Amino acid sequence: MWFLALKQLRSRPSQTILTFIGITLGAAGYIVFSGLMGGYQQYMLDKLVNNDAHVRISPRDEFITRETFRGIFFPEGEIRWLSPPSGRVNYSHLTNVPSWFRRLDRDPRVLAYSPQIIRDVIFTHRDFSVPGRFIGIDPTRESQVTTIAQYMTAGSFNDVSKGISLIIVGEELMKKVGARLNDTITIVTPKGGTAPVRIVGTLRTGMRMLDERIGYASLTTVQSLTGSPGEITDIAVRLHDANKARALSEELGSGTTDRVESWDQANESILFVFRTQNIVRISTTFTIILVVAFGIYNVLNMSVNHRKKEIAILRSMGYSKNDIILLFLYQGIVLGILGSAVGMILGWAACAYIETIPIAVSGSRRGWVSVNHMLILWDAKIYVQAFAMVILSTIIASFIPARAAGRLSPLEIIRGDV
Repeated sequence: MWFLALKQLRSRPSQTILTFIGITLGAAGYIVFSGLMGGYQQYMLDKLVNNDAHVRISPRDEFITRETFRGIFFPEGEIRWLSPPSGRVNYSHLTNVPSWFRRLDRDPRVLAYSPQIIRDVIFTHRDFSVPGRFIGIDPTRESQVTTIAQYMTAGSFNDVSKGISLIIVGEELMKKVGARLNDTITIVTPKGGTAPVRIVGTLRTGMRMLDERIGYASLTTVQSLTGSPGEITDIAVRLHDANKARALSEELGSGTTDRVESWDQANESILFVFRTQNIVRISTTFTIILVVAFGIYNVLNMSVNHRKKEIAILRSMGYSKNDIILLFLYQGIVLGILGSAVGMILGWAACAYIETIPIAVSGSRRGWVSVNHMLILWDAKIYVQAFAMVILSTIIASFIPARAAGRLSPLEIIRGDV
């Protein structure tokens, strides 16, 4: 049966080659499209998941509204406001840090956690000022929770613990204030206080919002310089499995007034873009596969119409209805296997070439982007999916004309020819 299927494919080379090309381009297109989108998403997810905490515990945000004062002044009465209340309750730090530490120590899902104190300040040097975030950390603990230490371009991440008033800043921040390594810059706190700090290291994450605004120091340095002795504003938590972050945040957040937020909750808008991209990718792939399936259907349908005499001869020789169905079904499977195999090779080669294409933007400043070439996701799952989708579509597209051929009887074919 396989011999007959291959012989019939070779007898009409032009149609077979065109169908083969369509299947090949369909498989290659899926691989390239998925690799491009997956590479970008993998890069962004790595930035979101590893550069920051999987779960972050921070003081709650409470805004003042009319409901804030309901039942306080006149419990039984109705208050009419000439000017509705507004503002925000100042919760500047966590109030029960030891309790959080004990709870995280007992949770087997937690890999590590790091206390932090984050303050909005102004970095100044000579005549230049830049607003930013002054973050106090324990370098050892922070390295276990985030990958920020891997982005050091000068100095060591542990240098901030070697003394007081030492700071590590983003490279772009240092350039903006006109300073150099080992220079002293001034921190201006929200309360108006000022304090000198010495730059002992620089880092570059490739994210502009961080590299222009961020400064790291030890916990004691930030607590002392900002007038916040003993205060902790955040606890950054890293899990064994980042996919369990949402479940853990909901569990930890129940029964507490503090805000507990997972990385995917904090970046919901970016993940929404990823979901939209996946829908576009699936829709485009479906269209490509649909076109390929119609091509296979048309080729085999024409083959059935042109081979009615051969079908009559085969049926008269003793071939059953199912044998005829398998004959044409095998042709579609052969085209699908060969086309998807060559398509995967072509897709791999195209991805390898695309990955070498530079994407540096003309006029951009070095350090804002941590990659300088196209990003490709090299995942075996993409190739398996491409092969499975092509084979499935070819089987479905081949079955319809194959079943039509199997229904033909020798007598009907002879009568039709007469």
